[in-house]
Amino acid sequence: VNIKGWAGPLPQSWILGQRDLQLKILRRERELGMVPVLPAFSGGVPDALEQKHPEATFHRHGNWGGFEKRYCCVLTLSPDSDLFKSIGQVFIEEVKAAYGTDHVYSCDTFNENRPGRGDGEASLSYLSSSSRAVFDSMSAGDDQAVWLLQGWLFMNDASFWKEPQLTAYLSSVPPDRMLLLDLFTEVHPVWKRRDLDRPTPIEQRPWIWNMLHSFGGNSGMYGRMQVIGKDPIHARRQSGHMAGIGITTEGIENNPAVYELMAEMRWREEEVDVEAWIRDWADRRLGPTSHARHRTMARSAWAGIADSALSCATTQMGQVKSMIECRPRLDLFSGYIRNSDFMPIRRHYDEEVLVSAWLQLCAAMIDSPHDGFLPTAASLFDIADVTRQVLSDLFARLFVHLVGFAQSRTQISTRSPQSLASRLPPGGLKTTGDAEERVQLLVGIIADMDRLLGTQDMFLLGRWLAASREWGSTQQEKDLMEFNARNLITMWGPRGEISDYASKQWSGLLGGYYLQRWKLFLTALSSAIKQGGVFDEVRLEREIVSFEHSWQKDKTHYPSTPKGDTLAIVQELRHKYLQLIEATAGDSIYAQDLPTVHAPGVDIASGHSRRV
Repeated sequence: VNIKGWAGPLPQSWILGQRDLQLKILRRERELGMVPVLPAFSGGVPDALEQKHPEATFHRHGNWGGFEKRYCCVLTLSPDSDLFKSIGQVFIEEVKAAYGTDHVYSCDTFNENRPGRGDGEASLSYLSSSSRAVFDSMSAGDDQAVWLLQGWLFMNDASFWKEPQLTAYLSSVPPDRMLLLDLFTEVHPVWKRRDLDRPTPIEQRPWIWNMLHSFGGNSGMYGRMQVIGKDPIHARRQSGHMAGIGITTEGIENNPAVYELMAEMRWREEEVDVEAWIRDWADRRLGPTSHARHRTMARSAWAGIADSALSCATTQMGQVKSMIECRPRLDLFSGYIRNSDFMPIRRHYDEEVLVSAWLQLCAAMIDSPHDGFLPTAASLFDIADVTRQVLSDLFARLFVHLVGFAQSRTQISTRSPQSLASRLPPGGLKTTGDAEERVQLLVGIIADMDRLLGTQDMFLLGRWLAASREWGSTQQEKDLMEFNARNLITMWGPRGEISDYASKQWSGLLGGYYLQRWKLFLTALSSAIKQGGVFDEVRLEREIVSFEHSWQKDKTHYPSTPKGDTLAIVQELRHKYLQLIEATAGDSIYAQDLPTVHAPGVDIASGHSRRV
């Protein structure tokens, strides 16, 4: 448990509504022959329990995400306490009474928190007793219990979870009563961690090859299609204990080709020819009214997308962030986002390849004689999505040029002066008039993206907010639900603890939130350039954060239904921006030497441990 509360308390009507929804989901899952996974007790308890049971042993998890103590640092009942088993047994019995059971339970005792009693790192005996206590409490409530354990901790804190620790923790549970979920197999497979001898303690028991893909449900184009089309097949052949394939993403309404392919891998016995697969995908997205000329161009477009944005070849942790979504600052070219520094801004693909693919998709859907061709909803989503990505990339290149010009015309006061030590290219900007024109261009790109994405149901902020308000039974509850919905995709905490972690390029969010932040920033930067004075980024950040706070409680209504002609707007934007796009697509704008990133998984490769 990482945090114990924020932006609550949740009303009882919501809790009961969630229960009823869960019962419907479980009923349908069982009708389809699925095996639902239910929760088990992991040790997190209310603070008051420590006073009620002074005989028990408790400790607190460390700080997570920079949250204040009243929100984080969860009180945890030690697994070697008799009370742990008692509560764990009652927990399982109550879950079974409410939901029935299929005997599989999830429990993660040390998620992003290093094991310990509070007086130092855990001993091997403590690890062994911890896992035994979890399993014993499950078994006391259900003698057929199987523990589903996600393997994130074995990647996130690999410098702690070495072979002795893994063996101690895992060996206390019978192999056939534990199922390990290798949470991030497509990037950092823990079943064959390269710092461990094979066979590893993880692969010596049933485990699942799993794709995580998205952190925060971001909008950026990203995937590892070559990996997911082959590695699950190879892993099944190499490991006799691989038990299945899974997807546990933090947001699924993006990069549909990646999820379609991954979902297919459950039934495949041979590795996928991704090139052939993407040709069929292109045909399906265009639909049955397309003609050969449409399909030829669309296939070429999708081949380029699959080879670039959807085939990341680095150990990048997740989707690319747009500079537009980030709290504005001059050193965004450094290639990472503060607070969530494993979420990259620097592109993992050749932007010229993506631009070429975009133009081919435009040609297939806009320029070719239609002859009865009716674009499908899927193809309209695709062309809006690729256009969004191309414009997002253009914004980044044009902004970095403006920063380069500002370096020669202003004195910059920033929290990280070393990050601006090197001179950036001004990209042809020579006068203050050029700079002002660039400012207006950047503002216009965001506004145009907002208008384009307003034509697509899946890119609407209003849809998200309206759905949240439906969970409230009173005006006060509806306002609370909307506050949570707004905070989750923006500040993610009372002080922006992991600000922009779950950012989205949605119509409404672009125009009502990101554009307003950038207007504050660019107006101040433009003024400093004109006057040749000081650009105080530190002061400006406080002003931007003040706006962010006000937006959390704002009641502006955003459309929840799409409006406008997607293809007409794409055609307009192609005409408006094509010259700039083609002229700058090959520019190198990101820092070549990125700072050391302390993020989940990097300790496997470089010796660093844990998120900071």
